[in-house]
Amino acid sequence: MEFGLFTEFASPPGVSDAAAFDESLGQMKAAEDLGFDAVWLAEIHFQKDRSVLASPLVIAAALAAGTRRVKIGIAVQVSKGRLEFGVGRSGLPGHYQGFNIPYSESRDRFLETLDILTKAWRQERFSHQGKYFQFQDVCIMPKPFQKPHPPIRIAATTPETYPLVGQLGRPG
Repeated sequence: MEFGLFTEFASPPGVSDAAAFDESLGQMKAAEDLGFDAVWLAEIHFQKDRSVLASPLVIAAALAAGTRRVKIGIAVQVSKGRLEFGVGRSGLPGHYQGFNIPYSESRDRFLETLDILTKAWRQERFSHQGKYFQFQDVCIMPKPFQKPHPPIRIAATTPETYPLVGQLGRPG
């Protein structure tokens, strides 16, 4: 069993953005010192009084550079195999409205994006012709440190999503 710390980088009213970042980064580093196995970073948009964490990849890179052992829940090369890639489809329609995406499309977009991501990680070059996204003979660089890709952790709250956890949750 692994123990981890999950954070949204809380931004309560009256606290500066800088103070919110400092507080949460300190908590993440303390998690490693206390023996936690992983730290997980949420991605929150359009909710100023809830979170300052709109770019978890940037924070994951900072954590990877400032820690040595703890697994980090977002993809970056500098973590050298400690990445745990966590994804989830928000159940809050407001998270989609800010990007001008109808909530009714969220599940299909989520599944198509996971398909694209695993193709990009597993194949040197790939093409994709989907309902929402089209790519022809493209590649991503750098590829993840873990091969063929880091473990994918999927947040699941409905019976329709549970099979994805077993299907995509392993790199093999």
